[in-house]
Amino acid sequence: MSVSDTQELGTDVLVDYLLTESLADAPAGVDAGLRRRVVDTLGAIVAGFRVEGIDETADYAAVTFSDGEHTILDGSGRELCLEGAVLANGMACNALDIDDGSRIAEGHPAATVVPAALAEAERQDATVGEFLDAVLAGYEVACRVALTLKEWTGMYNGSGSWGAVGAAGAVARLRDADHETTRHALGIAEWNAPINPVMRSVRTPGSGFTKDGIGWGGLVGAMAANVAERGLQGSGTVFDEEGTNLDPLASLGEEYLLTQSYYKPYPACRWTHSGVDAAFELLDRHDIDTDDIDAVRVYSHRKAIGLGTRRPETPDAAEYSYPYVLAAALATGEWLTPEDLNEETRTDDRVLDLVDKIQLHHSPEAQEAYSAQSLSRIELDVDGETYRSELTNGLGARDRPMTDDQHRHKQEVLIDRYLGEGTAANLNELIADDDRRVRDLVAALHPD
Repeated sequence: MSVSDTQELGTDVLVDYLLTESLADAPAGVDAGLRRRVVDTLGAIVAGFRVEGIDETADYAAVTFSDGEHTILDGSGRELCLEGAVLANGMACNALDIDDGSRIAEGHPAATVVPAALAEAERQDATVGEFLDAVLAGYEVACRVALTLKEWTGMYNGSGSWGAVGAAGAVARLRDADHETTRHALGIAEWNAPINPVMRSVRTPGSGFTKDGIGWGGLVGAMAANVAERGLQGSGTVFDEEGTNLDPLASLGEEYLLTQSYYKPYPACRWTHSGVDAAFELLDRHDIDTDDIDAVRVYSHRKAIGLGTRRPETPDAAEYSYPYVLAAALATGEWLTPEDLNEETRTDDRVLDLVDKIQLHHSPEAQEAYSAQSLSRIELDVDGETYRSELTNGLGARDRPMTDDQHRHKQEVLIDRYLGEGTAANLNELIADDDRRVRDLVAALHPD
């Protein structure tokens, strides 16, 4: 598809792509990456429902959006209407900030798209293959909306502000909606999506309801698909605005942005991961005892060093605290787990003592690399010696991928720990079979 073609079509290009994308026609790397990314996202939902305070969100959704055929994955087996299940599962998915991310979109595409597609696919009794087609199409659309809205508005907003369009598209695809209905669903979703000024929540972290807008973006996308099906009309999208850069549309179906996204090994803001990995490398290389550390200096880009909270009072605040995340990692010397965000660890004297030893500094080199990469460099003062890391990229990046064993470990931490040994392996078997039903996936996620 040429750019000159897209100049005439705008939003219609998105619709044509959404309604025709097929994973079977995509390169092999896209197929394997999508299946793994879906299981990764399901793991984030399962573990997210164990986070302190998330039960209030699930209960709110159950009371407000009752009576439906869409399961919330908190283990209760409760079935809500589409909007309620998408809100609850979406909020849980981002509760640990361990869901996948896109450097291009600067946010979390899967956490908004997968819960919406999963809920609709469950109601439709869709196959795994049909579900994956919808997720792939919604994911690629969401990333391109993110790119274009950021350029058009000049604002850095949360994932819900553009993920809503991908969620609406995924639901419309699963319903086999016609071109006009899908077009209106996308327009209504984009128009009503939350704004989510991310850096405000970074500076003053609140609860999940003021985080990245993922649950709300998914809800808006689901609602948009519902009201468009009833005949309500949208007003187009940013792709119909005069002067909009339509280059991102030209690569639909040819360049898959999903393959350029990253995985997150730790339950924390991605901007902290490079520092954690740099610190781990120094500890291992020089056989450093954490108790001997006198000072820690972090050098990174401006957004990363803006994560300056030192006494986080909630799990969300802990995820957005570079000093806390790094201190917790140094204290354990191991992969961070969801338990490292709980109150017991947040008030641990050893962790807080390390927090007070950490200083954040701006790095021009890391700044120049951002946002293509989120890099950090660490210096540790230990018994009169200073140990310096290289400028480091976080594990899970495209140029520093997690190994198969590391992915399995993450799935065991997020899924098997709560649902029983072998559950993650079962999910991988189910997601590998296009002819299985999505209801089998849902059943595996809340065993009796």
